[in-house]
Amino acid sequence: MRERISLGRVYPEDCDAIVEAMRNPEMSRWLTSIPQPYEFGDAAQFVAEAGAEEYAIRVDGELAGMLRVADSFGIWIASRFQRQGIALRAAVLGLSRCFLAGSEGIDAVYLNGNHRSEMLLSRLGFRAKGQVTAWSRALAKELPATSLHLARADFAARHGIALDTPRLRIDGFRPSDLADLHRIVTRPEVARMLLRFAPDMSLQEVAPIFTKEALVPPMRLVIRHQGRVAGSVGMLPGDVPSIVYFLDPSLAGNGLGQEAVSAFVNEYLLRFDPPELQAEVFDDNPASARILRNLGFQRVEDIACPSLGREAAAPAGIYRWRRSH
Repeated sequence: MRERISLGRVYPEDCDAIVEAMRNPEMSRWLTSIPQPYEFGDAAQFVAEAGAEEYAIRVDGELAGMLRVADSFGIWIASRFQRQGIALRAAVLGLSRCFLAGSEGIDAVYLNGNHRSEMLLSRLGFRAKGQVTAWSRALAKELPATSLHLARADFAARHGIALDTPRLRIDGFRPSDLADLHRIVTRPEVARMLLRFAPDMSLQEVAPIFTKEALVPPMRLVIRHQGRVAGSVGMLPGDVPSIVYFLDPSLAGNGLGQEAVSAFVNEYLLRFDPPELQAEVFDDNPASARILRNLGFQRVEDIACPSLGREAAAPAGIYRWRRSH
Protein backbone atom coordinates (compact mmCIF):
# COMPACT_ATOMS: atom_id res chain seq x y z
CA MET A 1 0.00 0.00 0.00
CA ARG A 2 2.62 2.50 -1.10
CA GLU A 3 3.17 4.94 -3.90
CA ARG A 4 6.22 6.99 -4.72
CA ILE A 5 4.77 10.30 -3.43
CA SER A 6 3.82 10.46 0.25
CA LEU A 7 3.49 12.91 3.13
CA GLY A 8 5.00 12.58 6.59
CA ARG A 9 6.97 14.27 9.32
CA VAL A 10 10.09 16.28 8.67
CA TYR A 11 13.18 15.05 10.56
CA PRO A 12 16.55 16.54 11.57
CA GLU A 13 18.26 14.39 8.97
CA ASP A 14 16.34 16.36 6.31
CA CYS A 15 18.22 19.58 7.13
CA ASP A 16 20.92 19.19 4.48
CA ALA A 17 18.31 18.73 1.74
CA ILE A 18 16.34 21.76 3.00
CA VAL A 19 19.45 23.94 3.01
CA GLU A 20 20.34 22.84 -0.53
CA ALA A 21 16.87 23.74 -1.77
CA MET A 22 16.72 27.10 0.03
CA ARG A 23 20.10 28.19 -1.35
CA ASN A 24 18.81 27.84 -4.91
CA PRO A 25 18.00 31.43 -5.95
CA GLU A 26 15.31 30.24 -8.38
CA MET A 27 13.57 28.70 -5.39
CA SER A 28 14.23 31.21 -2.64
CA ARG A 29 13.17 34.29 -4.64
CA TRP A 30 9.53 33.18 -4.36
CA LEU A 31 9.56 32.28 -0.66
CA THR A 32 8.86 35.31 1.50
CA SER A 33 9.46 33.86 4.98
CA ILE A 34 13.01 32.51 4.69
CA PRO A 35 16.21 34.42 5.48
CA GLN A 36 19.13 34.83 3.10
CA PRO A 37 21.75 33.55 3.28
CA TYR A 38 20.07 30.36 4.50
CA GLU A 39 22.14 28.37 6.98
CA PHE A 40 21.99 24.92 8.55
CA GLY A 41 20.77 26.46 11.80
CA ASP A 42 17.78 27.95 9.97
CA ALA A 43 16.82 24.49 8.73
CA ALA A 44 17.30 22.96 12.17
CA GLN A 45 15.06 25.61 13.73
CA PHE A 46 12.41 25.04 11.06
CA VAL A 47 12.42 21.27 11.68
CA ALA A 48 12.22 21.74 15.43
CA GLU A 49 9.23 24.09 15.15
CA ALA A 50 7.34 22.31 12.35
CA GLY A 51 3.73 21.69 13.32
CA ALA A 52 1.44 18.77 12.65
CA GLU A 53 0.07 20.47 9.53
CA GLU A 54 3.49 20.90 7.93
CA TYR A 55 4.39 17.85 5.88
CA ALA A 56 7.58 16.58 4.36
CA ILE A 57 6.92 15.56 0.76
CA ARG A 58 8.83 12.39 -0.05
CA VAL A 59 9.44 10.65 -3.35
CA ASP A 60 10.49 7.05 -2.86
CA GLY A 61 11.41 8.04 0.69
CA GLU A 62 13.61 11.00 -0.31
CA LEU A 63 12.73 14.55 0.74
CA ALA A 64 11.39 16.43 -2.29
CA GLY A 65 9.81 19.47 -0.62
CA MET A 66 7.53 20.78 2.11
CA LEU A 67 3.81 21.43 2.33
CA ARG A 68 1.79 23.53 4.79
CA VAL A 69 -1.99 23.23 5.12
CA ALA A 70 -2.66 25.17 8.31
CA ASP A 71 -4.08 28.70 8.47
CA SER A 72 -2.76 29.13 4.93
CA PHE A 73 -1.46 26.95 2.11
CA GLY A 74 2.21 26.85 1.15
CA ILE A 75 4.42 24.48 -0.81
CA TRP A 76 7.90 24.21 -2.26
CA ILE A 77 9.50 21.47 -4.34
CA ALA A 78 13.25 21.10 -4.78
CA SER A 79 14.37 21.91 -8.32
CA ARG A 80 15.30 18.35 -9.34
CA PHE A 81 11.81 17.12 -8.42
CA GLN A 82 9.92 19.81 -10.31
CA ARG A 83 7.85 19.29 -13.48
CA GLN A 84 6.93 15.73 -12.47
CA GLY A 85 3.45 16.28 -11.03
CA ILE A 86 4.75 15.95 -7.48
CA ALA A 87 3.48 19.31 -6.23
CA LEU A 88 -0.07 18.67 -7.43
CA ARG A 89 -0.27 15.17 -5.97
CA ALA A 90 1.26 16.21 -2.65
CA ALA A 91 -1.10 19.18 -2.42
CA VAL A 92 -4.12 16.94 -3.08
CA LEU A 93 -3.04 14.59 -0.29
CA GLY A 94 -2.47 17.42 2.18
CA LEU A 95 -5.61 19.38 1.35
CA SER A 96 -7.70 16.21 1.66
CA ARG A 97 -6.47 15.91 5.26
CA CYS A 98 -7.26 19.58 5.85
CA PHE A 99 -10.86 19.12 4.75
CA LEU A 100 -11.23 15.84 6.63
CA ALA A 101 -10.34 17.80 9.78
CA GLY A 102 -13.39 19.99 9.17
CA SER A 103 -12.03 23.01 7.33
CA GLU A 104 -14.41 24.67 4.89
CA GLY A 105 -11.67 26.59 3.13
CA ILE A 106 -8.04 27.71 3.11
CA ASP A 107 -6.21 30.82 1.87
CA ALA A 108 -3.01 31.20 -0.14
CA VAL A 109 -0.79 34.00 -1.40
CA TYR A 110 1.73 33.94 -4.24
CA LEU A 111 4.13 36.63 -5.39
CA ASN A 112 3.16 38.14 -8.71
CA GLY A 113 5.25 36.61 -11.46
CA ASN A 114 5.41 33.18 -9.83
CA HIS A 115 3.63 31.48 -12.70
CA ARG A 116 4.23 27.94 -11.43
CA SER A 117 2.45 28.69 -8.18
CA GLU A 118 -0.31 30.50 -10.03
CA MET A 119 -0.87 27.45 -12.25
CA LEU A 120 -0.75 24.96 -9.37
CA LEU A 121 -3.20 26.91 -7.25
CA SER A 122 -5.58 27.23 -10.19
CA ARG A 123 -5.47 23.47 -10.81
CA LEU A 124 -6.24 22.84 -7.15
CA GLY A 125 -9.36 25.03 -7.37
CA PHE A 126 -8.15 28.21 -5.65
CA ARG A 127 -9.89 31.39 -6.73
CA ALA A 128 -8.29 34.82 -6.69
CA LYS A 129 -9.58 37.29 -4.09
CA GLY A 130 -7.50 40.33 -4.93
CA GLN A 131 -4.13 42.04 -4.99
CA VAL A 132 -2.15 42.35 -1.76
CA THR A 133 1.45 42.81 -0.64
CA ALA A 134 3.64 40.23 1.07
CA TRP A 135 6.62 40.99 3.29
CA SER A 136 9.86 39.46 2.02
CA ARG A 137 12.13 38.59 4.93
CA ALA A 138 15.17 38.27 2.70
CA LEU A 139 14.63 41.58 0.88
CA ALA A 140 13.11 43.39 3.89
CA LYS A 141 10.35 44.96 1.83
CA GLU A 142 6.79 44.46 0.67
CA LEU A 143 6.25 42.79 -2.69
CA PRO A 144 3.11 42.71 -4.88
CA ALA A 145 1.18 39.46 -4.52
CA THR A 146 -2.17 37.80 -5.20
CA SER A 147 -4.47 36.48 -2.48
CA LEU A 148 -6.60 33.39 -3.15
CA HIS A 149 -9.11 31.15 -1.38
CA LEU A 150 -9.96 27.47 -1.84
CA ALA A 151 -13.43 26.35 -0.80
CA ARG A 152 -14.03 22.74 0.17
CA ALA A 153 -16.70 22.35 -2.52
CA ASP A 154 -14.37 23.59 -5.27
CA PHE A 155 -11.63 21.21 -4.19
CA ALA A 156 -14.02 18.25 -3.91
CA ALA A 157 -15.38 18.91 -7.41
CA ARG A 158 -11.88 18.69 -8.86
CA HIS A 159 -10.12 16.27 -6.56
CA GLY A 160 -12.66 13.95 -5.00
CA ILE A 161 -11.42 10.36 -5.03
CA ALA A 162 -11.44 8.96 -8.57
CA LEU A 163 -9.31 5.94 -9.38
CA ASP A 164 -8.41 3.91 -12.45
CA THR A 165 -7.19 0.34 -12.04
CA PRO A 166 -6.32 -2.13 -14.83
CA ARG A 167 -9.98 -3.17 -15.15
CA LEU A 168 -12.03 -0.68 -13.17
CA ARG A 169 -13.00 2.94 -12.75
CA ILE A 170 -13.90 3.99 -9.19
CA ASP A 171 -15.46 7.41 -8.77
CA GLY A 172 -18.36 9.40 -7.36
CA PHE A 173 -22.03 8.49 -7.44
CA ARG A 174 -24.26 9.84 -10.20
CA PRO A 175 -28.07 9.80 -10.09
CA SER A 176 -28.06 7.57 -13.18
CA ASP A 177 -26.23 4.91 -11.12
CA LEU A 178 -29.07 4.45 -8.64
CA ALA A 179 -31.14 1.89 -10.55
CA ASP A 180 -28.16 -0.43 -11.02
CA LEU A 181 -27.01 -0.05 -7.41
CA HIS A 182 -30.55 -0.75 -6.20
CA ARG A 183 -30.70 -3.87 -8.38
CA ILE A 184 -27.46 -5.18 -6.88
CA VAL A 185 -28.04 -4.44 -3.19
CA THR A 186 -31.58 -5.84 -3.19
CA ARG A 187 -30.43 -9.22 -4.45
CA PRO A 188 -30.90 -11.49 -1.41
CA GLU A 189 -27.39 -12.96 -1.62
CA VAL A 190 -25.93 -9.42 -1.56
CA ALA A 191 -28.22 -7.81 1.00
CA ARG A 192 -27.58 -10.51 3.59
CA MET A 193 -23.85 -9.76 3.50
CA LEU A 194 -24.42 -6.05 4.12
CA LEU A 195 -25.89 -4.13 7.05
CA ARG A 196 -28.15 -1.44 5.64
CA PHE A 197 -29.88 -3.16 2.72
CA ALA A 198 -32.85 -5.50 2.44
CA PRO A 199 -34.26 -7.33 -0.59
CA ASP A 200 -37.58 -5.46 -0.34
CA MET A 201 -36.11 -1.95 -0.18
CA SER A 202 -37.51 0.50 -2.69
CA LEU A 203 -35.48 2.75 -4.93
CA GLN A 204 -36.47 5.70 -2.72
CA GLU A 205 -35.22 3.91 0.41
CA VAL A 206 -31.85 3.10 -1.15
CA ALA A 207 -31.31 6.56 -2.66
CA PRO A 208 -30.26 8.47 0.51
CA ILE A 209 -27.47 5.97 1.21
CA PHE A 210 -25.62 6.99 -1.96
CA THR A 211 -24.57 10.62 -2.26
CA LYS A 212 -22.20 12.60 -4.44
CA GLU A 213 -19.64 12.87 -1.63
CA ALA A 214 -16.28 11.61 -2.90
CA LEU A 215 -13.82 13.48 -0.69
CA VAL A 216 -14.29 12.51 2.96
CA PRO A 217 -16.45 9.98 4.85
CA PRO A 218 -19.24 9.12 4.71
CA MET A 219 -18.67 8.24 1.07
CA ARG A 220 -19.79 5.42 -1.17
CA LEU A 221 -17.98 5.48 -4.49
CA VAL A 222 -19.20 3.54 -7.49
CA ILE A 223 -17.17 0.70 -9.01
CA ARG A 224 -17.47 0.63 -12.81
CA HIS A 225 -16.45 -2.24 -15.08
CA GLN A 226 -16.48 -1.85 -18.84
CA GLY A 227 -18.61 1.25 -18.46
CA ARG A 228 -21.27 -0.41 -16.31
CA VAL A 229 -22.01 -0.16 -12.58
CA ALA A 230 -20.36 -3.12 -10.87
CA GLY A 231 -20.67 -2.27 -7.18
CA SER A 232 -19.57 0.21 -4.56
CA VAL A 233 -16.72 0.85 -2.16
CA GLY A 234 -16.47 3.56 0.46
CA MET A 235 -15.77 4.60 4.03
CA LEU A 236 -18.00 5.43 6.97
CA PRO A 237 -16.80 7.85 9.69
CA GLY A 238 -16.12 6.89 13.29
CA ASP A 239 -13.37 6.67 15.88
CA VAL A 240 -12.11 3.94 13.56
CA PRO A 241 -13.35 4.51 9.99
CA SER A 242 -15.19 1.51 8.53
CA ILE A 243 -14.74 0.35 4.96
CA VAL A 244 -17.87 -0.84 3.15
CA TYR A 245 -18.08 -2.53 -0.24
CA PHE A 246 -20.06 -4.88 -2.46
CA LEU A 247 -19.80 -6.29 -5.98
CA ASP A 248 -22.37 -7.53 -8.46
CA PRO A 249 -22.43 -11.33 -7.97
CA SER A 250 -22.32 -11.80 -11.74
CA LEU A 251 -18.74 -10.46 -11.63
CA ALA A 252 -17.56 -12.54 -8.67
CA GLY A 253 -14.60 -14.86 -8.98
CA ASN A 254 -12.50 -12.62 -11.23
CA GLY A 255 -10.57 -10.71 -8.57
CA LEU A 256 -12.47 -7.49 -9.23
CA GLY A 257 -13.46 -7.09 -5.59
CA GLN A 258 -9.84 -7.31 -4.49
CA GLU A 259 -8.80 -4.90 -7.23
CA ALA A 260 -11.39 -2.32 -6.20
CA VAL A 261 -10.94 -2.53 -2.43
CA SER A 262 -7.12 -2.54 -2.70
CA ALA A 263 -7.10 0.59 -4.86
CA PHE A 264 -9.54 2.42 -2.62
CA VAL A 265 -7.82 1.52 0.66
CA ASN A 266 -4.43 2.50 -0.73
CA GLU A 267 -5.75 5.91 -1.80
CA TYR A 268 -7.54 6.44 1.51
CA LEU A 269 -4.38 5.68 3.48
CA LEU A 270 -2.31 8.05 1.36
CA ARG A 271 -4.83 10.86 1.62
CA PHE A 272 -5.70 10.62 5.29
CA ASP A 273 -3.04 8.51 7.05
CA PRO A 274 -5.46 6.98 9.59
CA PRO A 275 -3.94 4.93 12.41
CA GLU A 276 -6.64 2.27 12.00
CA LEU A 277 -9.36 1.04 9.65
CA GLN A 278 -11.94 -1.64 10.26
CA ALA A 279 -14.67 -3.71 8.61
CA GLU A 280 -17.40 -6.04 9.80
CA VAL A 281 -17.69 -9.33 7.89
CA PHE A 282 -20.15 -12.16 8.34
CA ASP A 283 -18.63 -15.58 8.92
CA ASP A 284 -20.41 -16.98 5.86
CA ASN A 285 -18.71 -14.40 3.62
CA PRO A 286 -15.18 -15.85 3.31
CA ALA A 287 -14.49 -14.00 0.05
CA SER A 288 -14.82 -10.65 1.81
CA ALA A 289 -12.63 -11.78 4.69
CA ARG A 290 -9.99 -12.91 2.21
CA ILE A 291 -9.96 -9.48 0.53
CA LEU A 292 -9.28 -7.83 3.89
CA ARG A 293 -6.61 -10.30 4.98
CA ASN A 294 -4.78 -9.71 1.70
CA LEU A 295 -4.62 -6.03 2.67
CA GLY A 296 -3.23 -6.69 6.13
CA PHE A 297 -6.49 -6.63 8.11
CA GLN A 298 -6.70 -9.04 11.03
CA ARG A 299 -9.72 -10.41 12.82
CA VAL A 300 -9.75 -8.83 16.27
CA GLU A 301 -13.21 -9.59 17.67
CA ASP A 302 -16.08 -12.05 17.26
CA ILE A 303 -19.53 -10.45 17.21
CA ALA A 304 -23.15 -11.15 16.39
CA CYS A 305 -23.98 -8.67 13.65
CA PRO A 306 -27.49 -7.57 12.55
CA SER A 307 -28.39 -7.04 8.91
CA LEU A 308 -31.57 -5.78 7.29
CA GLY A 309 -31.06 -8.62 4.84
CA ARG A 310 -31.26 -11.32 7.55
CA GLU A 311 -33.97 -12.38 9.94
CA ALA A 312 -31.61 -12.30 12.94
CA ALA A 313 -28.11 -11.29 13.95
CA ALA A 314 -25.48 -13.68 12.63
CA PRO A 315 -21.91 -14.58 13.61
CA ALA A 316 -19.38 -12.13 12.23
CA GLY A 317 -15.96 -10.69 12.88
CA ILE A 318 -14.46 -7.25 13.20
CA TYR A 319 -11.38 -7.00 11.00
CA ARG A 320 -8.91 -4.23 11.70
CA TRP A 321 -5.93 -2.72 9.93
CA ARG A 322 -3.40 -0.81 12.03
CA ARG A 323 -0.65 1.45 10.83
CA SER A 324 2.80 0.00 11.42
CA HIS A 325 5.49 2.30 12.80
